[in-house]
This record gives sequence, structure tokens and C-alpha cells, in this order.
Amino acid sequence: MNQVESPPIEGAPVVGVTGTYYTDLNDVRFEIALDTAKKWKELELPFVVVDGSPDSKVAGALRARGATVLTAYALGIASQRQEGARYVIDQGGNKIITSEPEKPSMPEFAEEISRMLDKNSVVVIGRTEASKESMPPFQRRTEELIGWLFEHILGMPADSLAGPRGYNRQGMQHLLDYPSDTPNMKKWPYMYYTVLAAMANGERVGEIEVDLMYPKSMVKQETDNLDFDGKRYEQARMQAHILLGEESEAPQHYKAEIQRIKLLSELDDKKAALRNMILKELTLMPKDPTIERIQEFFGKAEAIAMLFGYKVGVDADGSR
Repeated sequence: MNQVESPPIEGAPVVGVTGTYYTDLNDVRFEIALDTAKKWKELELPFVVVDGSPDSKVAGALRARGATVLTAYALGIASQRQEGARYVIDQGGNKIITSEPEKPSMPEFAEEISRMLDKNSVVVIGRTEASKESMPPFQRRTEELIGWLFEHILGMPADSLAGPRGYNRQGMQHLLDYPSDTPNMKKWPYMYYTVLAAMANGERVGEIEVDLMYPKSMVKQETDNLDFDGKRYEQARMQAHILLGEESEAPQHYKAEIQRIKLLSELDDKKAALRNMILKELTLMPKDPTIERIQEFFGKAEAIAMLFGYKVGVDADGSR
């Protein structure tokens, strides 16, 4: 495929940054990623993709839709976004939005988020009720619960489990400082630690809700899919363990980890009790739980959270 000229980074109000890794060219997620690249191009906004896919056709297809595609030096959700941020800085860019590649509606909100980055180092890009209604039900259930726990216990912005983030130059430095080469820190924890790093520096962290509608083809693939349900549980378990546990695998001198420990040490008795009860349920889970055991865990965790004010948004069977 022929490469389409990409919009320039220098002078752009904001730059999209993502990482990709596809092994199947027929994967519905790859098709959605191509739609995402096309949308950024249609709005004349630069889109940087750090690709680690084994087949060069992935990069070629993305370039044909206007993306700037870099070859990933290190595979990983955090490291690929770091590579993209570093490239944007080198090209004279000042603001980025990091997001999953399967978010074709994201560029519609780019300029509004860019304006927020004039005053905030980091912006947590959350979801409206309409957006949440478009999610796979089990994903919504897990992310609403864990997001509420992080907000209630750590003071994180609401809907912090939504993947997208906005960063200005100062925020990008927090992203680049993140220890992505540390075991168990290569994936989603960067989303929270960049917020914690900004908090530790006394910087402003903004939040916004946007209508990020989940593509129907992807929702169909993931709904009532035991593999994806297991993946959602593992993501929730890992993130709760790292953020709420006594120790994480983050370097102890890392300022964001120091901020996390500080926040946990200052919890009042009620919040400390909530945290301990959730961690206890996590420790009782087997290494490879069945889907029934996973559902039971979330039922117990929701019941605990409700004692402290949590309101369940989606029932266990996926209905409202």
C-alpha cells in the first residue's frame, strides 16, 4: 500500500499516540484500528502508531490511512506509548492523547482535550453514560467497581480505568519516567502512576467524560466470551493488587510509588477497612479461577463496596 502523507506534528494542537500488535490481519480489532487512523487523518491531526506486529502489512495499512508508524523497540503497552511520546517531543509536539488503537471516535474530542492540557499536566479521559452503555457488560461491571475503589481510596479521578490519557509536555515527562521495564509494570499501571506522579508534583490533573462509543463488532466479539471475561478479571486483579497492595513492583524511590504509599498511609479507618476487605478477597482467589469463581468474586467485592456507598451499575447478568 502507498503511504499517505501524515499531518505535521510541529504546530499541531495535539497528537494521537498508540501502540499496536496484531498477529491476524482479519482480526476485527485491526480493522477498527485502521478506522481510527483514518479518522485522525480526516480531522488533519497527526497520529503516531508504535507497531510491534510481526507482519509488515499492519504498518503498511496504517500508513496508507495517514498514520506515522514507528517500529517498536520494546513490546508493551507502556513502552510503546513512551516511544511514541518521545518521538512527538523530538518532532516538536507539545501535547498527546494516548489511547487504545480501537477508539475511532477519540479524535472527535482531541481539540477539547488539547485545551484542557493548557492547564492540566495530565487529563483522564473518561466515559459518559452513553459510552458506558455501549461497552461489553462484564467489562463495564469490572471497570466501574475497580474505578470506584481507586477514586474512593486513592482519590484518583472518576473512571480512571478508561484507558485514554492526555499529556502536555510536563505530563509526557511523567510518562517517560514510568518504569516500564519493571516486571508486572509493562501494561496498564502506567495510567495510574502518571497521575500519581503529577499529584506528587502538585500539578493539576483534569478529567473529562466523552462519548467514546465502543464499536459494535468488537462488543459482539467480547460479550459472553469466557476468554475476554477472564482477561477483564486478570486486568482488574492485577491493577487492584498493584494500586491497593502494601507493596508493588515499582521501584521504591519512584516518586509516584512514594505518593501511592503516602496516600495509603493517610487513609481513615473506614477507607482502610474497605481496602483490607477487598485485598482479602483477592488473596482467596485461586491462580486460575473458573468463570463461576470470577463472577463470585465480583459479587462479593460489589457487596463489600456497597457497604461503603458503592452503587452497582450493571448486575451480574449484564442487565441494568
